[in-house]
Amino acid sequence: MSIFAVAFVIVASLLAIVLPWVGVMAYYLFSVMQMQYLWPHDFGESRVSLILTGATMIGLAGASALKLVDWRVLLSPYALMMMLLMLWVNLSVDYTSYVSYIDPINVLSRDDFLSTFNKTVFFFFVACLLINTRQKLEWCIYLLAFIVLFYTGWANKAYLTGEFWRFGDNGRLGGPLESVYLDENSLAMHFVMATPVLYYLGVARSNFFVRYAIWLTIPLTWHALFLTGSRGGLLALGTVVIYIFFRSFNRMASIGIIIALVLAIIFQSGNLLTRVDSTIEANEQLQQKGVSSPDEKLDPRLISWGVAIQIMQKYPVFGVGVENFINAFPEFSSTTKHVVHNTYLQFSANCGILAGLIYLWFYAIRIPTLKRSAKIQGRDNFPNNFKRDYLDDLLNSLFLGFFVVAIFLDLMIFEILYFLIMLGFAKYTLDRATAPKQRSLIDSIYRFGQDSKNDDEDTSENDIGIDDDEDRSRDDRTRDGRTREAQALGGRSRSIG
Repeated sequence: MSIFAVAFVIVASLLAIVLPWVGVMAYYLFSVMQMQYLWPHDFGESRVSLILTGATMIGLAGASALKLVDWRVLLSPYALMMMLLMLWVNLSVDYTSYVSYIDPINVLSRDDFLSTFNKTVFFFFVACLLINTRQKLEWCIYLLAFIVLFYTGWANKAYLTGEFWRFGDNGRLGGPLESVYLDENSLAMHFVMATPVLYYLGVARSNFFVRYAIWLTIPLTWHALFLTGSRGGLLALGTVVIYIFFRSFNRMASIGIIIALVLAIIFQSGNLLTRVDSTIEANEQLQQKGVSSPDEKLDPRLISWGVAIQIMQKYPVFGVGVENFINAFPEFSSTTKHVVHNTYLQFSANCGILAGLIYLWFYAIRIPTLKRSAKIQGRDNFPNNFKRDYLDDLLNSLFLGFFVVAIFLDLMIFEILYFLIMLGFAKYTLDRATAPKQRSLIDSIYRFGQDSKNDDEDTSENDIGIDDDEDRSRDDRTRDGRTREAQALGGRSRSIG
């Protein structure tokens, strides 16, 4: 290890012991960013993730002793579903009904895969315990912004400085050698997530210059995406931008980002548009000649998806077992073996339908935050202090973009998947902790001010507004009129008497 690597490990470990939530950020910085492959000569074969995990666990123990950690969050639906997923994946190894020849090399690969999955999920629980305030959650968002900006600079530098050895024979940019981002589509995932992170971080900035300085980096992330030539990445980016348009805080900015993306695709996408055109032409040729075999498809992914669906039908409970999809492939198709190319199907075919449904649940739990409340205490208009939380839109767009990317990739053991789920978990628990106890059912994408008795009183007063002032004055005038009328009747009765 170089001095740089040693300094990083020592500083991060010491901070993790004193401030364990910083250890969570250091761990995800190292693992999501794949620092050991970005700087292989500095980190070498050192067990940095293990060291950071150990230091963070020491910090967690200290924080628990000081009663700074609420372990009850592990009883929340998020945590329980992840526990069930972890259990089901491990059970699928031994209890699948699929039987095949056991290749010793494949067993080793399967054991490594399962070990990586268990370690990743274990640290997910550690992170969920420690990222327990809004400030810590926002720091995690800043961490993600740093990672995507770093890779944006890394990709554009490779293009501008002529590092063409990083581009494959197909002219597409891949990630660092031996990293999980070596595949061009996996690298494109960063640039898809960059747009919602940077857009909403800009929305949250009140300073005009800071806001637009952040927004001006977004086109650079698009150019980096174009360098990867990822069609799935382009589809995911378009989906995210459409979401931003319909859910934007700033209509002019949302229109501007769509126009800018269209212009960027027209003038900068180059190889990516060529790949899209080639796909369309190949599809037309395939339709003209007719499909002579069920195994003849436009894309190998379609064959893999068909095999995965057949596996789910035949082995619905535990699938064919972790990392057994390739072994089971020849039983369902005579073509060249391929991986699943779909995260949902990867869970379902390898570990059973329940595992796939749990994976989808982590997306579905975000759906309630997409709804709008049409009526608050009998009113059609929102009160003045009724605030919309930008973090909800940021997380929703992140999950949406990641979901589209995951349709074409196997991301079951990617740290970034569990990092995003952890962010959703943190926002979910914070919403539950600060939710008003006695209110109309209101979506979490909108928020009242701080939940306190004084705020409740202020809210009720603000809800009344001008109309209630008019009602009061009307009541006062009516009461005064009745008083004068009573006095007049009393005076008349006395005069008659």
